[in-house]
Amino acid sequence: MNRTEKKAIIIILIVCVILLAATMLGKLLGKFRYEAHLDEAVVTVDDTEISLREFGYYIYEVEAFVQEQALLYDAENPKLWWNTHFMAGPDSQFIAHYAKQVAIETCVMEEIYYQEALREGIVLTDVEEAEAIAEAQKTMGAITQEQLDATGLDQAIIVTMKKKEKTSVKYARYLVENQRIVGYSGNPEELVNWDGAYYREEVKPLHQVETKDKLLDQIQLGTITVNREP
Repeated sequence: MNRTEKKAIIIILIVCVILLAATMLGKLLGKFRYEAHLDEAVVTVDDTEISLREFGYYIYEVEAFVQEQALLYDAENPKLWWNTHFMAGPDSQFIAHYAKQVAIETCVMEEIYYQEALREGIVLTDVEEAEAIAEAQKTMGAITQEQLDATGLDQAIIVTMKKKEKTSVKYARYLVENQRIVGYSGNPEELVNWDGAYYREEVKPLHQVETKDKLLDQIQLGTITVNREP
């Protein structure tokens, strides 16, 4: 091999190294950093924005529930459950995708019911507020520091979300007990849930709901507060 050929090979190797480094750098720079978006809105209901930090409450709750199922399915590799695909006609989807849908829709429903409750003058009693605070403290006792750091949650946010959740449940009960559900058959409690016919046809359409899909599409449940990569 002459000097010219050696020089050509060296140049080719250098170029390959540079291209590889550029590719790796591009992947690192393009990688979605969850914590960088904590204070961005992920959902807007009427004039109220819910930030990713607040939405982290729903992510934590849904991930905790599904992870229990995942560990029963395969304790050694719970990710298998999250990546399981269910065939259910037009609604077929992966469990991770469905879990995100549940988190989003529950968040929207609770904000809508919370607003409706305030409009109707429905608020928590002192006892109910104390219960919400106790539930928040229980959550704080279960959640790890790593999960708090991952979601941006803290005790104040969890208390606020627990109060909102309890208020929304109280309003849903008000709808059922005051016979607001007319012309629908089935379990009233299911009808007022986020996937219930009454809620989807009579309540949700009255509110302007916007989801920030560009941000939400980057979020994969089953990886935020559970099954985190080291």
